[in-house]
Amino acid sequence: MERPPCVSASRSRHSRSRFRHSSANSGVELFHRTKRSVKLTVAGRVTLNEAIRTLQQAEKTVLVARQAGRGELGHIEIGYVGSAIFTGVLSKAISRFREANPLVEFRLNEIGIVQQLDDVSSSRLDLGILRLPVKSLPPDLAIVSLHREPIILAIPRGHRLARQKSVTLEALKSEPFVAVQIQEGSGFNAQVAQICAKGGLSPQITQRAGQFTALAGLVAGGLGVAFVPDSLRHLQIADVVYRPLAKINQHSDLAMVYRKSERAPAVIAFVDQLRKSARPAAVNRL
Repeated sequence: MERPPCVSASRSRHSRSRFRHSSANSGVELFHRTKRSVKLTVAGRVTLNEAIRTLQQAEKTVLVARQAGRGELGHIEIGYVGSAIFTGVLSKAISRFREANPLVEFRLNEIGIVQQLDDVSSSRLDLGILRLPVKSLPPDLAIVSLHREPIILAIPRGHRLARQKSVTLEALKSEPFVAVQIQEGSGFNAQVAQICAKGGLSPQITQRAGQFTALAGLVAGGLGVAFVPDSLRHLQIADVVYRPLAKINQHSDLAMVYRKSERAPAVIAFVDQLRKSARPAAVNRL
């Protein structure tokens, strides 16, 4: 019987078996037989090629299932707060994971903390990257701290405080502040509020920005000083300098939130990769 040379012997045996079954049940003449030879008819050649394609697709389906089961194939939906980008934790984890698992697709969405928690809990997101503290954590979710960094001050370059090596809260009492939008009881602002309350500072906030990048622009324009995470130093903006807070030992934590019951192999593997990309001192389950 004629058969394409690229078909393996094993696959060819399966094809011939299915082909003979089709010939017996289709009512269509697939072979032209003589005393000396057996040849495929036109219908036979078309049917044989279709049988081979069916087997190839079945083998591909098995391969895809095995890859998905090993976490080598899949789709991961991630929510993140904008300030997560400056730390490099998320980008490094994705880069390393894709080197080993190039068939896994990522989709990133910049989303606020409260919405992240709701979306992860309802499976609209696979995991979230957010700033602690979290006001209320759904019971089906777990949080792991990935990155811890100092809270510092962004100051206009020409400001009198820019000449100091560090700045006390006392020195800030008469200063106008700019800040990011409030997510009540959660995130970076909630931690800053705790610091100010302990130090007896009530910041005079004149303007708010949606993101830390826009906040840095407000500082550069001389509209006020701002509390920011230390990783914002990576955002090089002219006319902005950064100074540590004197006598303040508070840090901002970037954390990962995910479902405790997660079963998707690709998501489980990436959660593990994200832990490995984090600073060892910051990896704590909360």
